[in-house]
Amino acid sequence: MREASSLRERLRAQWSESVHNWIGQDQRVRTGMLDSWMLDALGDVSGRRVIDIGCGEGRFSRALAELGAEATGVDLTEGLVERARSLAVGGERYLIGDAEDLAGIQSDSFDLAVSYIVLVDLLDYRASIRAAFRVLRPGGRFVVCNVHPMRSALPMGWITQGGRKLFYALDRYTDEGPREFTWWGKAFVNMHRTLSSQVSAFLSAGFVLEGLSEPTPSAEQLAENPAFDDEYRAPNFIIYELRKPQG
Repeated sequence: MREASSLRERLRAQWSESVHNWIGQDQRVRTGMLDSWMLDALGDVSGRRVIDIGCGEGRFSRALAELGAEATGVDLTEGLVERARSLAVGGERYLIGDAEDLAGIQSDSFDLAVSYIVLVDLLDYRASIRAAFRVLRPGGRFVVCNVHPMRSALPMGWITQGGRKLFYALDRYTDEGPREFTWWGKAFVNMHRTLSSQVSAFLSAGFVLEGLSEPTPSAEQLAENPAFDDEYRAPNFIIYELRKPQG
């Protein structure tokens, strides 16, 4: 129990200590590729109530608001929520809250829920999935983008020779739990889970799985960002499209 509590605090503290790093982070892989996949999965958001769970500095919440959504962003890192509020485009709101319980958020109140590369940062990802199910209205949809389990098993796992990437290594896949790697010059932790564990968690919460995709760039996106060619070699991200049954 003490070990889990210590890990939970580390997962939270590393983001509180990295607010400025994240704000300055190059978001090209999201803006140049993933956003288009997420928006396609969400469909028309105009006039829809959308909750962005783990919204960070609010970049995607702002994009949703600009498309006409009534967006609510929730994040536990106060510095990121403050940044999100300062950049609000007018229609969205930002709340400090825990993705693992969404305490204070009314049940059955949103048409759409988004989790955009957040589950990899949570100790109790199953609780977060259950919380998303709770706040969605019957028939509501949950779109989840996460680091692909083939990548989260061994972060930064490219095997190189002479400066050339040979292949992406896969190891310790069934050994679920924390993975430590270097980011922004310091030790950082993500949580690895297998594909079967993630899908089982969605189904156990009550969701119906309606779609699953492994994003790759379009020809136009690759032309703008040639480094995206790695996305064809080993899956980097995975998107789940889920629905809460009508009842």
